[in-house]
Amino acid sequence: MSWVASPVLRRETLVESTARTLIRFIARRGLGAGDRLPSEPELIEMTGVSRLPLREALSILKGIGIVEAHHGKGVFVKNLDIATVFSLLSPLLKAQSNIGVPQIIEARSYLEPMIASLAAEHRGEDHVAELERHISRMRADIDDRGTFIDSDVAFHQSLARAAGNPIFHVFMAALTDLLREVQYRYPDQLEHRAASLEFHERIAAAVRDRNPAVAASAMREHIAYIAQRL
Repeated sequence: MSWVASPVLRRETLVESTARTLIRFIARRGLGAGDRLPSEPELIEMTGVSRLPLREALSILKGIGIVEAHHGKGVFVKNLDIATVFSLLSPLLKAQSNIGVPQIIEARSYLEPMIASLAAEHRGEDHVAELERHISRMRADIDDRGTFIDSDVAFHQSLARAAGNPIFHVFMAALTDLLREVQYRYPDQLEHRAASLEFHERIAAAVRDRNPAVAASAMREHIAYIAQRL
């Protein structure tokens, strides 16, 4: 009988374990933006580690935007920006998961029409105003590719928030940096930005009018146009 060796799983380091413990503590206590963490001696007692691994663990949390230190005041929970966290990780995700443009387009073709449909059902007046602000910026910056793309990506994030399910916002946050990369793969032509603006205007109008079918259809056409260009 032949045996195949199993790979040895890397054990979590003390610092990683401490960082995970701190994240669980924040979650279980329901701490939100602006809430202060216990003092360093209290955290040492709570985690059972010494000062050095605790400080290194807090540095990890600071690096990914979970907490921030105020000199002389302590460590405070930040308002977690999922999009920023994923943007830090997206180069590794792309490299290690073989994520390319075709995969991104395919995922969007399934996900975003549903988001647009739900946004049309659940949107509030503040969501409509936010979508209109992004479109106004796209219109004003149509000659500036970089700022146009920023507003384009922000539009899709806002649409996900309007869908009424925070999971969709997380999904779109994971795609945000990938969306921006796809945008820069296009030939840089003003006519393409004008077409993109028209699609976004149609989607926003359908959301404003609470028309899920039209919103989903406009999004499908938008993504099909992107796929055709690529």
